[in-house]
Amino acid sequence: MLQMDDLRRVVTEIVEEVCARRGLNEKPSCDEGEWLTREEVCEMLHITYTTLWRKENEGVIRKHKMGRRNLYAKKDVDALFASAVEMVDKSTNQ
Repeated sequence: MLQMDDLRRVVTEIVEEVCARRGLNEKPSCDEGEWLTREEVCEMLHITYTTLWRKENEGVIRKHKMGRRNLYAKKDVDALFASAVEMVDKSTNQ
């Protein structure tokens, strides 16, 4: 039979493993620079929340959870914006 401390240790290990697999242990650091909210990203890229959600699922942009808020690294959003501008320029020049 498991003792209470053994059970606590096993449950803690399982929770840590599940969090690690889902990337929930990663915290955005302050060293990464500025952070944007979902609303700011959508306004900057002229997209809807649904499009942003789809881009997250496609792996195009990465969100960081801070409590209940989704935050996005400004450098990632700038890179996405720059790639979108390049695509438009290429299609216009053809």
